[in-house]
Amino acid sequence: MYEMMLKRKWAWWEWRVCDHSGRVIMFGREASRPAARYKAARALFHLLLTGSRLCDLEELKHRKLRSNARPKKG
Repeated sequence: MYEMMLKRKWAWWEWRVCDHSGRVIMFGREASRPAARYKAARALFHLLLTGSRLCDLEELKHRKLRSNARPKKG
């Protein structure tokens, strides 16, 4: 599970996308709160989109490794 966080820092709004343990995965800084919220939501969307593709790539890699690990006849 991921979480978006917005925080006011001086004249800037900082945004972060963190994982379930609180580790920062993506972050940035914007001049307005709506812009920071938009960028955080966009980063979260891209993270989720990329994460699903990475899972598919990992599954494909494991399938390939299993098919190569079969003993050859003869």
